Amino acid sequence: MPVKKTAAIEAKGLTYVRNGEALFENFSFTIAPGSYVAVIGPNGGGKSTLLRVLLGLLEPTKGSVRVFGLPCGDMHARRRIGFVAQRGGLIDPSFPATSEEVVAAGRTQVRGLLARPSASDEKAIDAAFDATNIGHLRHRVIASLSGGERQRVLLARALAAEPDILMLDEPIEGLDPGSREEFYATLKALNKKGKTIIFVSHDVHRIAKEADSALCLRHELVCHGEKACVVTGSAMKNLHHDHNDLEAHHGFHENGEPHGNDH
Repeated sequence: MPVKKTAAIEAKGLTYVRNGEALFENFSFTIAPGSYVAVIGPNGGGKSTLLRVLLGLLEPTKGSVRVFGLPCGDMHARRRIGFVAQRGGLIDPSFPATSEEVVAAGRTQVRGLLARPSASDEKAIDAAFDATNIGHLRHRVIASLSGGERQRVLLARALAAEPDILMLDEPIEGLDPGSREEFYATLKALNKKGKTIIFVSHDVHRIAKEADSALCLRHELVCHGEKACVVTGSAMKNLHHDHNDLEAHHGFHENGEPHGNDH
């Protein structure tokens, strides 16, 4: 009998209420290790809020989240997650730091704030630069980089901690098409090597080509109601084909971008 693998993420009965409104309610799902999951839905549907609950940054009104069997707030659970925010979310572009210094900061949660860097730290940093293909930016000051280059530095920073799960909140928002494609290609390569990816996106057209499943929040066309659900297989392809309906019902532009921000 095969041994059942521990879920990368297991959410049970999640409810989050803000200003008297439930952004998601009685929401349960399981994400297997090595999955590539998109988090999609209309503006204001709670996508970014869900991510923050999974990260342990927000306490759900009801329910629980476990990361590889541990409560998401547990220190060891947090160390297994890397996070990449929207462009500029984690770094001031004017800060006089090099890409190497930013990426090296990702090792802090592994070795501690006061410990000296070790050989394993250097190895992890080198691997992060290799995985994101930005070795040529290693000694460049952040202020001199393009938006796409900065985002890849932030991705490398997250990877330096050697997480099992990458959570990304609209990481390519505002980037030029070439930078977006480079970012997607990097994530796909990481996923093929076993990294679990959870990607919040407004661009249903594009993310449907990348992810193997989706968490849909308030997506009536798929979920038939207010609660979220997991969409897999052919349903992901339907999301791609039904994009015009998404625009009409949920406020998406033709290029997949939203009319407003979702927080």
